[in-house]
Amino acid sequence: MLLVAVALPGCGSSDDTKTTPQLQPVKAAQGAVLDTIDALQTASRHGDGRRICNRIFTDNLARSIAASANRKCDVEVRKRLFTPDESIAVQQGIVVNGNTATAVIREQNGNVSTLHLLNLQGRWQIDRVVAQKPAQK
Repeated sequence: MLLVAVALPGCGSSDDTKTTPQLQPVKAAQGAVLDTIDALQTASRHGDGRRICNRIFTDNLARSIAASANRKCDVEVRKRLFTPDESIAVQQGIVVNGNTATAVIREQNGNVSTLHLLNLQGRWQIDRVVAQKPAQK
């Protein structure tokens, strides 16, 4: 599955504003999606499968994981998701369209996935993770 360490372009500063383009601020919804990804990273590093299944994943995703693994979601997540030092970066911009969003992420091991998120009652939750096929060599 995935662990996430969000890498934001343009963090830091430069004294030479003539050669450094000014970045547009991250929109509030995109920032909230990043917060969800960061919460996943934190819960993963702490081994908190219950938080991931109950707060970060939608109920539908948690049920799907439990059904496919034939055990509780938090047990499956603890078995498959936790690596304290692994990280994943947001590879492409976060696209928000109303109450849905996507973010393409790259794991430290090179795996790339698209996260599909839903805004449910003012909180972004991961609803689906779609692994992308590896590039042909």
